[in-house]
Amino acid sequence: MTYRTFRIPVELRFRDLDAYGHVNHAEFFTFIETARVKLMEHELEQRIGPGAPLFVVVEASCRYKEFITLRRDVVIVIQVEQMKRASFDLLYTITDGAERVFAVARTTMVCLDSDTQRPTPIPERFLELLCEKEAQK
Repeated sequence: MTYRTFRIPVELRFRDLDAYGHVNHAEFFTFIETARVKLMEHELEQRIGPGAPLFVVVEASCRYKEFITLRRDVVIVIQVEQMKRASFDLLYTITDGAERVFAVARTTMVCLDSDTQRPTPIPERFLELLCEKEAQK
């Protein structure tokens, strides 16, 4: 199965920099969280409507490749890496919007029933949105 690729811009802030003048490593997780929230709220949830599934992060990792210095923004490329019954893995490539790759991160997301807080199968409508062809975006 082929999944859509999402490109989410994230603005850098001066406070993201550390004493060395580059983005602090912990901020990379803030960048992927910001991109994921934008994706869920703006790309997917608006098209699913009320009662959208509840997804939580159960694991996160990041491989740093290059420093980020203060620039206007970065682009987070998000792809589904693996899909299971009640969970999926997202791959994030943190880029300059062109060819530079600053980091590659992953999260494992679990779909929860909002009432019971227990894992539940990922809704079919959500899967359909992830599988749409990029041209329809």
